[in-house]
Amino acid sequence: MRIDSFFEPGTPAAILSWGQLGTTLAKTTYGLLRHSRIFIPVCVIAEQEGKWTADFMSHFKFNVPVVNSVDKAVHLGAKTLLIGIANVGGFLPQELVDHVLKAIKYGLDIVSGFHLKMSETEPFSTAAKKTGSRIIDVRHLKEELKIFSGQIYKSKTIRVCVLGTDCAVGKRTTAIQLWQAALERKLPAAFLATGQTGIMIGADEGVVIDAIASDFIPGTIENLILRLEKNEKRLIFIEGQGALRHPAYGQVALGLLYGCMPQYIVLSHDPARKNFEYFDQIPVSPDLFKEIALIKNFINTEILGISCLNSYCLDDYEVFNPFNASQIMKIISKLEVAL
Repeated sequence: MRIDSFFEPGTPAAILSWGQLGTTLAKTTYGLLRHSRIFIPVCVIAEQEGKWTADFMSHFKFNVPVVNSVDKAVHLGAKTLLIGIANVGGFLPQELVDHVLKAIKYGLDIVSGFHLKMSETEPFSTAAKKTGSRIIDVRHLKEELKIFSGQIYKSKTIRVCVLGTDCAVGKRTTAIQLWQAALERKLPAAFLATGQTGIMIGADEGVVIDAIASDFIPGTIENLILRLEKNEKRLIFIEGQGALRHPAYGQVALGLLYGCMPQYIVLSHDPARKNFEYFDQIPVSPDLFKEIALIKNFINTEILGISCLNSYCLDDYEVFNPFNASQIMKIISKLEVAL
């Protein structure tokens, strides 16, 4: 899915982050404010009216006001409502329902990344028909599902998969930072999103892989890479999901890994994590070296570097901050040689 199939670049949008602004569950909000290429955010709708989004995050492209109603967002020029939270399980919180219905009443289009297919769910579908609002469910693939064929082994692309040791450790952010740096160097680069936020941002191709039956994850990823190759993209940055060692999400990460068969891996890691985020009851903790060992059990690949926002030193691998331009360019320089 490409979001520019539905919206023109420069579309003004409000981001709904009610109940989660300031937490890691608002990562869709933060991603859009950092990297949106299609939508122009005009505000965030949340309880903390009077603040600006810079009060809740760093390294952003857009710093917009926080307002507490859809009415105020419309007054600021919003034409679309982007749902900016990514909660565990991908369900629609009840406290968001009235905001979404109010937006539909104004005729705004809705972009949702929930597992719930809002375009086919009441009361949203009937309300949207009355006002002509479109509801775009980015989590739901409308293309034919593909079984892995093995054509990826013949691909001439250089594939960099940004995996991680846990959820919400910066996989998508790192992939986009690398992609943007490659584009600045005029390289034939592409970003393949595997979650809803990356698609909303404006990825070259995208599919929310946790909404696909597991048999079809590798083939779907393989097919999208081959499509990008036909469009003359040579260097492809693939967004990872979860972590291989994560009992709740490892199956998704494995399907992705098989589908892209990357020559290079970047690992996003937070050394301060003592347990998997929001899964305190799991008696396993994120471990960088165990994650690397598991990856190498499945595929033959090279670890290009470790992406980390915190101060972290390793002897075996290069550690870089995804927001440090010179460190990012060192990674890109290595890939230029491979091209």
